[in-house]
Amino acid sequence: MLKSFLLAAVLAAFPLADLAAEAAPGGKKLLTPQDIWAMKRLGTLRLSPDGAHAVFTVTEFSIEKDKSTQNLYLLETATGKVRRLTHSESSDGAPTWSPDSQVIAFTSKRGEDKVPALYQIRIDGGEAQEILELPFAIQHPRWLPDGKRIVFSTRVLPALAGDRKAMAKEVKRRKDSKISAKVSENRTYRFWDTWQADGEANRLMVVTVADKSVKDLTPKRDFLFQMSAEVEFDVSPDGKYVALTMNSTPPPFRDEPNNDIYLVSTEGSEEPKNLTPDNKKGDTHPIWAPDGKSIYFGRQVLEVQAGEIRRLWRHDLATGKNTLVSGAHDLGFDDWKFSADGKTLYFIAENKGSVPIFSLNAADGSGLKTVVPDGSCADVAVGKNGRLFFLQDSMNAPTEVFSVELANGQRKQLTNFNTELLAKFDLGKTESRTFKSNGKDVQMWLVYPPRYDASKKYGLVQILHGGPQTMVRDTWGYRWNPHIFAAGGYFTAHINRTGSTGFGEKFARDINENWGDVVMADIMAGTDDLLAKFPSIDPQRMAAAGGSYGGYLASWLLGHTDRFKCLISHAGVHNFFGQWAGDVTYGWNHVLGGVPWRDIPAMNRQNPMFFAKNFKTPTLVIHGELDYRVPVTQGLELYGVLQAMGVPSRLVYYPNENHWILKPQNSIHWYGEFRGWLARYIGGEALPEFKPGPPEGAEG
Repeated sequence: MLKSFLLAAVLAAFPLADLAAEAAPGGKKLLTPQDIWAMKRLGTLRLSPDGAHAVFTVTEFSIEKDKSTQNLYLLETATGKVRRLTHSESSDGAPTWSPDSQVIAFTSKRGEDKVPALYQIRIDGGEAQEILELPFAIQHPRWLPDGKRIVFSTRVLPALAGDRKAMAKEVKRRKDSKISAKVSENRTYRFWDTWQADGEANRLMVVTVADKSVKDLTPKRDFLFQMSAEVEFDVSPDGKYVALTMNSTPPPFRDEPNNDIYLVSTEGSEEPKNLTPDNKKGDTHPIWAPDGKSIYFGRQVLEVQAGEIRRLWRHDLATGKNTLVSGAHDLGFDDWKFSADGKTLYFIAENKGSVPIFSLNAADGSGLKTVVPDGSCADVAVGKNGRLFFLQDSMNAPTEVFSVELANGQRKQLTNFNTELLAKFDLGKTESRTFKSNGKDVQMWLVYPPRYDASKKYGLVQILHGGPQTMVRDTWGYRWNPHIFAAGGYFTAHINRTGSTGFGEKFARDINENWGDVVMADIMAGTDDLLAKFPSIDPQRMAAAGGSYGGYLASWLLGHTDRFKCLISHAGVHNFFGQWAGDVTYGWNHVLGGVPWRDIPAMNRQNPMFFAKNFKTPTLVIHGELDYRVPVTQGLELYGVLQAMGVPSRLVYYPNENHWILKPQNSIHWYGEFRGWLARYIGGEALPEFKPGPPEGAEG
């Protein structure tokens, strides 16, 4: 009874703007969380050496089973014909082409496999054949030019690396053990959602396909290649060497990571050679030039979390000299690929809210050109006859495969996995806007409510992006989809405030030691700009929501303004002192303004908890137990303070999620909590209660 009365009161106070979920007169309906989990997600585009085919992955989700499957698909580049290559009920990934373009090696966990193993399949038909299974998952396979061997990475227990059976036995013993303790003396002991206290090490190995014999190329490596557990390498054109990224900072990792580029023999006959000892910070993402005489790589020279862009460098193998290539270009280089003749480099870089494809002269970095100017591009592949192939998405469409003609810039969409489904939805208009804040131009993405009527009033939700040094991209998004938010009857604003990448290195670095004040000024200026230009936005119906650093910003607003009627903090940094329990603590001195053993007044100047006396805005707090980036105690502490102060607040806790909410049913629940909180305080429409049904195949 009381619940019905309260709901009626909310509806009376905030009349809805004809936002029922049923189809509009045009036959289209509003987007829901269930709809985005019905979409197919494309990734890992790889072009065959002869340019005739491209392979890519397609991931599909079952809400009922709360899990996904991933398979390989083939695209004929000449005709655009697409066909499914594998039919796994598990996850087929990491495809790599044989030199003759007839066979694809990939990783999968099938049948009785305990971990992902290495498989191969011919593109002209037949079943996949297992090549190799090891005690730990096989990852990142890459075919050597001889067509007989495949380089890959895996993990080992260093003391047992030479005895596969003994290592498998020890892995099983650890899995079955009732002792759950994790023990470490390292500064970095867990990362993202995984502990690194089990003594595992990365190894680069090569398998001969015919006899399945394996050779360890890095037998002395006794810790992970990188603290992030990423593996980056590229094979030389002659197949004799691999350029591999490895952290040179040994345990206990007191100093921050020093990733270097190492030269590793594919015969295992030489000690790995460090090619970048001249830089004590980050050297990553090595790519061989087609002539095999040089290696191009990314370099950063400042502390981690400093907001520095990644610049492009070249290592000359004959002289050992490392040279800056990207020069004065104020772009963060990523995913660089060579033209066949080695004269041109194609790459992607964040730029003013988009992730375009660029090109430049490989020799000296001159001649910068924009090849694809908009959307968010990824997995660039250089094809034959002057074509590039790539993945692209935008705020208005999920990822598909595209090509572009280099001669005239003509772009073509080659796949339509989600086109028919997407056409069923009424999506709000999306536009890029620019406003002034403290004399600077600041960009924002604005998503209108679907079925927008300028004569009606709508709420505004400021979506506060994380990082802090990241960018709101022109991207579809599954975890924070703007159209699902807007479907509740709101304008959603996504401001690339100070600290955002893609707007020059200085703009990104200006947030250091100033997490709160300068960014809040941008958010307020953007809000004022919208209110001045959109009379349909109701200033009494505004909310702000963010995750990670965006959650920090929500806490900062909580202590510094009552302008927003409610706030949402997802996985937010709330107390600088507690953040020292996070997985990466390097660089906090210049990010947070100090360290706990000194500079406490400087840290508290931008510490949200220091302003708790001002908390009064209703706040939804969301956090996952497996979040090691921003430990769960940050969310629990914020919620505990709000409850003790009597501030309206709600805690949503996920025991099996990390920094992101990734499971289908949890994600749908998350969207429901998000929209429900907005509807409670600024009107609009909540989502229907999600009641998952029984697993597929079950009765009842």
